[in-house]
Amino acid sequence: MRWLALALFLIGSACGGDVPFGEPCQSHEACADDGRCVEGVDGPAAVCTKSCSGDDRCPEGWSCSVATEDGLLVCRRGAATPFGY
Repeated sequence: MRWLALALFLIGSACGGDVPFGEPCQSHEACADDGRCVEGVDGPAAVCTKSCSGDDRCPEGWSCSVATEDGLLVCRRGAATPFGY
């Protein structure tokens, strides 16, 4: 039975975390659906967001902009601004 619990844990870990888009997070791994944990995209605290290539990839009220120092385009709430500041 222990091996089953371990297998389920490892499968769940490989699929990403369970923190939904727009919710507070502590790490990229915590975010569901291969999300990214980024500060400054919805206020100062880090929240789960996702990478994007245009506004059509972001939920309503969010825009696709450069929000990370390494130039990754992610969805952020409101109008696009450089690095989410």
